Amino acid sequence: MHFEVPKAKTLKEFGGEYLMIVISIATALALEHGVQTLHHRHLAHEAADKIDAEIQVNVHELDEALKHNNDQLKIIQATREQLLAGITDKVDGKVLLRQLLEQQHNKLGLSIMTPSLRREAWEVAVASQAVSWMPQDQLERYSGIYANMRDVQSISASGTNNFLDGAGMLNTVSDIQMGDGDAKAVYRMLSQMISAYASTDGNLQALRDNLAKSAKEAPHT
Repeated sequence: MHFEVPKAKTLKEFGGEYLMIVISIATALALEHGVQTLHHRHLAHEAADKIDAEIQVNVHELDEALKHNNDQLKIIQATREQLLAGITDKVDGKVLLRQLLEQQHNKLGLSIMTPSLRREAWEVAVASQAVSWMPQDQLERYSGIYANMRDVQSISASGTNNFLDGAGMLNTVSDIQMGDGDAKAVYRMLSQMISAYASTDGNLQALRDNLAKSAKEAPHT
C-alpha cells in the first residue's frame, strides 16, 4: 500500500497563505465598517429630516401664537387709549368703566398664548445617537436651535410676571366687579398687560425668526 506524504511547505508559501488570510480579514472588516458607516449616515439623514419637519411645525405654532397675541394686544391698546381719553376729558370714572366693559362684553383680561413647541424628534435623535453621525455644522445648528427654544420657554413661563402686579390686578378687577372701579388703576393695569405682551412677543418673534432661518438653511428642504 502506498501513502502520499504531504509535502512540507516552504516559509515563502506559508507566508503567502498567511498574507491572503490577513487580507481577507482586513477586507471583511473594511466592508463591515463601510456598511455600518452607511447605516449610521442613513439614520442621521432620517433624523435630520424629522428634526427639520419638527422645526417647521414649531414655526407654524409660533406664527399662530404671535397672531393671537397681536390681536389681543390691539384690543387692549385701543381700550387703554379710549380710557386715557375719558380720563383726560374728566369723564366720571364709573361711567367710563361701565362704557368700556359694555364694549368688551364684560371681559377684560390677559390672554397671552405661548406654544408648547415640539422637541420629540431632537430628543429621539440624541437618544439614538444619530446626532453623532451628523456633520458638525448641522449638529451645532440643531443644538443651538433647541437650546434657544428651551430658554425662550423658560423666560416666557416666568418673565411675564415681571411686568404684572398680580395682587394689584386682582384687586382692581374685584373693584370693577363690585362697581367701585378706579379708572386710573385700570389704566395702569392695562399698561402692565401691554408690557407683558410686548415682552413675550418679542421673545417669541426672535425665536420664530431663528427657527425659520434654520429651516431655510436645512440641506433637505
